[in-house]
This record gives sequence, structure tokens and C-alpha cells, in this order.
Amino acid sequence: MTERAAYRVRRSRRGAGVPLRRAQPTWVPPMLATLAEPRALGTGWAYEPKLDGVRCVAVVGGIVRLWSRNQNPLDGAYPELVEALGDRVRGAGIFDGEVVAMDPVTGLSSFSLLQRRMQQHDPRKARSSGVPVELWLFDCLFYEGLDLRARPLEERRQVLLDSVAATGPIRVTPLWPALEPRFTELCRRGGEGVIAKRLASRYGGGRSRDWLKLKCVNEQEFVVGGWTDPRGCRERLGALLVGYYANGRLRYAGKVGTGYTREDLEALYAALGSRRRVRSPFEGPPAPPDTGVHWVSPALVVQIGFAEWTPDGLLRHPRFKGVRRDKAPRDVVRERAAS
Repeated sequence: MTERAAYRVRRSRRGAGVPLRRAQPTWVPPMLATLAEPRALGTGWAYEPKLDGVRCVAVVGGIVRLWSRNQNPLDGAYPELVEALGDRVRGAGIFDGEVVAMDPVTGLSSFSLLQRRMQQHDPRKARSSGVPVELWLFDCLFYEGLDLRARPLEERRQVLLDSVAATGPIRVTPLWPALEPRFTELCRRGGEGVIAKRLASRYGGGRSRDWLKLKCVNEQEFVVGGWTDPRGCRERLGALLVGYYANGRLRYAGKVGTGYTREDLEALYAALGSRRRVRSPFEGPPAPPDTGVHWVSPALVVQIGFAEWTPDGLLRHPRFKGVRRDKAPRDVVRERAAS
């Protein structure tokens, strides 16, 4: 650890335990944010841009390993990030961040653009995809044998800044002291929104109300339970039938018929064709359509943007955003804004 970083860890005792010295693990489950209505939260909070990419836990020490939020390896998909971390991290540590592909026109992270890299697992093919990627780091969980998860966020952030040279494809997210005018500007440009974080918060695996998602638009993951036949000039499939889990049952949320490219339709049809089943996987109201539908086992997770939820529990104006391979179907629930 650098002298400056060590000083930061020793000097602060505000509401958190002394960092423990222990062997660095090979994996740490990531902390997840809770959806909330956009609002300023007062003192003790800070805000960072919400990125539209793939969550990444980076383990550095000897070798570099990248993991998704459900502990799938990402090294093959992003070999240049593995190399860059090895060069730009001073010492061994575990860092939390997001892999993104930046839209050269808007300057914003683009999940649809990243899709072209997410499909690749061979490092050579990934490098030749023509889609440059970046890793934006926002937290440091371990550093040089010290477990920092019990330390406050503002201290972990300082260790992050001291231990990482943020150049090239390795970046550190900005942390803003106030919500406005950043939130309004991000929404105006078509951004995702912001993540609000309590500066005194400790780092714990799982969902927490110390981190809040303040979104510009409604968007979340859903599980595919079937598809409808195409109409007109569309090929392969017409709309996806999607849902979410509640009390162990897959609840129907609506049909998603827009947002697809031709390549999306081909890939979805290929992925769903091997998962056909006779009966609907959805249970309880609201009921899905029962004609012109092909049912599938609920194994594919997709990202959907939408205007709002209707009173009867369906999505209004849903739009396909992409396939997610970093979340298990059983973990997909209806997100509700915290009060």
C-alpha cells in the first residue's frame, strides 16, 4: 500500500471498524443498489453516474481475474482490460466497477454496443470485434492484505484513487456532492441516471439502501417465458413474453415487440429454440395470451426499457435493450422504488 493510502486507512475511525489484515479472497459478492425515486438526499450522500454496462469485480494480485456479478469469468471477453489492470494497479487488491462501451456520438455508455463484445469469449475474437471497452472502477474492497469492507465509502474511495492509475481503458467514476444539475443534464442527454451512495456506508454483498438507483427512465431485467409468431415482414419472432419472480412463481409482465435489430431476432430465435416447452411457465394473474405463442423454459434474461407499470401489472410501451448473462433468472424480481 502506498504511504498516502495507508495513512488514509489508519486515520479514520468514523463509524467503522479497523480494517482487518487477512488473505485476499478470489471473489467477493458485489453490493447492489436499491431503486428509489429521484430526489436529493441531503448531507452524507454523494452521487455518481449510473453506467449501462456489465458489473465487474476485478481481482488483482499475481494474476488478474474479472468476474461478473453472478461470478462468471469475464477475462476472455475483455482481455485488454486484464492487461491494463496489471499495469495500472499498484499492489494487490479487489475492485468493484462496470465494464462499458462508450457511444462515440453521445459520449454515454451503451449496453446495445457492448452486446457485440458480450457474445465473445475468445480473447482474439473479442479484440477484433471493433468495439473498444473501458472499465470504470468505483470501489476498493481489499488492498495489500487489508479488508476494507468495514471502512466507510469515502475512505475506500480514497484508497481506490491512490492505488489505481486511471488512464487508458481504466477509469474511476466521478463522485459528485450534489444531485443537481448533474442528474438533469444526464437525463437530457439520454443517460441512465445516477447512483446515490451514503458516504459512511460499509460494503456488504447483496442489495442495500445505502446505495440507491435514481433512474432517468424505467428499465430492469425480465425473464423470457415465450415468444409470439412474427407478423408482416418481420422474421423469426414477433414479441417476447417476459416476466419476473414473486414468491417463487414467474409472473407475466407483458409482450415486448419493439427494439430489435435483425441480428437480435436471429440470436434470440436460436437461443430460445432449444428451450421449448409445452405449457406456459407463467403462474397467476395477469395471464399471458394463449394463442400463437411458443413457450420456453425460463432461462434467458433480457433488459427491457418501459414507460411505466399499468394498474393491472403489465409493462406500458416496453422496448428490448439486450440480453443479460450476468444475472440468474431466479434473481429477477419486480423493482419497486424505495420510499
